[in-house]
Amino acid sequence: MMWYIIYLGNMVRFLLYNNPMKYASYLIVGLLLLGISSCTEIQKAADVITNPSAKEVYARNFEKNDSLFLLWETRFEEAKKDSLQVLLPYAESGIFSEKILFPYSYDLQLREGERLVVEIEKPLDSTQVFIDLFKKSQDTVAPLKLIKSSEIDIPHLSEAITEYGWYKVIIQSGIGERIPFKLKIYTQPTYGFPVSGAGNKNIQSFWADPRDGGSRSHEGVDIFAKRGTPVVAITDGRVSSTGDRGLGGKQVWLRDGLFGKTMYYAHLDSIATTTGKRVKQGDTLGFVGNTGNARTTAPHLHFGIYKTASGAINPLPYIKRTDLPEISWENTMIKGSVKRNTTLQKAPISGFETIATLKKGDTVAVLGKHEAWLHVRTKDLIKGFIQERFVNELPSN
Repeated sequence: MMWYIIYLGNMVRFLLYNNPMKYASYLIVGLLLLGISSCTEIQKAADVITNPSAKEVYARNFEKNDSLFLLWETRFEEAKKDSLQVLLPYAESGIFSEKILFPYSYDLQLREGERLVVEIEKPLDSTQVFIDLFKKSQDTVAPLKLIKSSEIDIPHLSEAITEYGWYKVIIQSGIGERIPFKLKIYTQPTYGFPVSGAGNKNIQSFWADPRDGGSRSHEGVDIFAKRGTPVVAITDGRVSSTGDRGLGGKQVWLRDGLFGKTMYYAHLDSIATTTGKRVKQGDTLGFVGNTGNARTTAPHLHFGIYKTASGAINPLPYIKRTDLPEISWENTMIKGSVKRNTTLQKAPISGFETIATLKKGDTVAVLGKHEAWLHVRTKDLIKGFIQERFVNELPSN
């Protein structure tokens, strides 16, 4: 930037010296271009420090008193108060409307150890889509806590969940364009699976199952497999301890340096690593067996996760494989008429909590479709789910 300013200054002096009247207009244009370039560079430098969200950058395209933009922001604040719930994995097909401006908001219950993924499929080079993840408080009047926002021009968000509870996802498109979209919300485990070639079906004993006649609870999961099946590191880390002792028999303890947790592999037939060794995810640590107090049971791995402050935690969300949602339907409806008296529900599940009662002939704006359910907004600005068979399509204009 500095070399350009010096170069431009020398050029201006040369031109004005030779023909000041002829080149005066060129000087004005050059100074304007320099001002624009300088402002852009200054803004870029400031953004490196302040790290603005994609939505904050987008807002620079509008005047502060732009009525359409103010409505767009108001709709976002209103969406924070919605209480629609979905079970994961969840998928929806719909159309972002240039007229409605309503965000899509969903409450989800998430567990520590899961990684939340929100994906939006939309046409290339279409309007931006913004995704925000909030943590809800048990205090219903407390404000939402922003956890993460999507990046500029990236309609995707992924976040490891570190605390059990209710969360809210808000999705909002940019202003002034009608585009079809497909939404997928699902979870993935934070770690890999600890037994090679095994999966969810091999887990046959779970967290908190009674042990010793109910005198204690199971502090892990048991993963059954053939004797000698490799057990592997579920993440990069360091082997903090190995040995043959106590209830766990032959065992390996793996320390995760990134998240500060310790993984416990017990009842091994044999150990294939050493204390202090650094390992990569997938490296073999030992082999499935039934040593320790598991001698009377079939070969299996007892797997646990421990946190320094709170001790043993449920390892299942950290390793459970999850299905990815598939969308076999497409919604093209923008507006509909209710066929008969029915209910608007809080979730796309039969018999779930009712939000409002709809009468025959009521019109609804259709935001999207999930399987046989429509995600709609009423004329009173109430959003909810209604079965598609109860709605007739109306012209959108």
